[in-house]
Amino acid sequence: MRVLQVTAIPVTALRFVVPLARALRDSGHEVEFATGPGLGLKEIEELGFKVRRMPISRSPFTVRNLHAVGALRSLIPAGRFDVVHAHTPAAATIARSAARHLDVRLLYTMHGSLWGKGSPGWQRALFTAIERRLGRRTDCVFTVNPEDAADCVARAGVPERSVRLLPAGGAGVAPEFFVSDEEASRLRRAMRERLGLGAEDPVVVYVGRTAAAKGMGTLARAFARLASREDAARLLVVGGALEGERGVYSKGRFLAEVGEQAAERVVWEGFKDRIPPFIAAADLLVLPSRREGFGMTLAEAAAMGRPVVAAETRGARAVVEPGLTGLLVPVDDAGALADALIQLLRDKEKASRMGAAARERAAERFTRESVLAVYLEVYEAMERSAAAEASLG
Repeated sequence: MRVLQVTAIPVTALRFVVPLARALRDSGHEVEFATGPGLGLKEIEELGFKVRRMPISRSPFTVRNLHAVGALRSLIPAGRFDVVHAHTPAAATIARSAARHLDVRLLYTMHGSLWGKGSPGWQRALFTAIERRLGRRTDCVFTVNPEDAADCVARAGVPERSVRLLPAGGAGVAPEFFVSDEEASRLRRAMRERLGLGAEDPVVVYVGRTAAAKGMGTLARAFARLASREDAARLLVVGGALEGERGVYSKGRFLAEVGEQAAERVVWEGFKDRIPPFIAAADLLVLPSRREGFGMTLAEAAAMGRPVVAAETRGARAVVEPGLTGLLVPVDDAGALADALIQLLRDKEKASRMGAAARERAAERFTRESVLAVYLEVYEAMERSAAAEASLG
């Protein structure tokens, strides 16, 4: 089959969709991408995939997205695509609006919904209205947590048979995170030396976008409290802002909110291509997001045997077993976040037990193969159905 993968930005395609695209290509399908502007286009093309540039914006209320609907409506039949697979709400709304009257199979990976408590009421209402209109016309909706799967049926009226739960986010944990104890120790020593961190310094790592929606303000306040009670504690920030990001936290803004005393103990690294060494360097990972579809960095930390502290979102609940593999705290509660971080930094035995349990759980549930198996099952069923229809017609 000819498959068009649609994302709003190339980074989403590179991080979450390329593994599926490669598996489909290995299975004999032809895969192309349609995406908006941004970093990552060159990398996707270097992997041998054709990329169609579209005027897609991550913000839903722009004229550009109306142009994107028209462009996709022309591209899909001209490219003779059999399947259109959209990712994230903005791109999915555009792609399904463009393709719903065309002779094409429609798939949607809901990498995160707006149904959680972290979204304002008007966003939840609008998201529900869109999914009620388009979700029931989608051949399969893939969700990344059980709560979104249930809401697709209950709120949007999507038939239960058309909803599939992916066990480990949109792509699963990459093999590079499943390292041996010896390799993790080597990475830890090398990275701590490079960053100027002491061998025994308590280190917390944050990996992800540095935006308000990711809880950066809460993290700043929490670390200020932590630093006042733990003299040697360090915070390692690995990430940055995407193009067009709202509520961006620059290094300067974050350090200003942390405060002068604690700012000296923040190591700000920006976006990095290779994440495992940074997780290896830390004692635990923190994720204070207000909204999360699937806590991929939580699963990646688990694969490396690190316990986690996270705000209790849908995505965190899909990954963390509270008290066993990590701790969950209320969203936007800096005091509770600081207390949880201090608890695990001080109780090294407990943290070690959690890390070991997290790694075992990750190996059982969060592998890339587990996600690709669900995707490929659906694609193979569509291929069989198309072949049967062709033989009859």
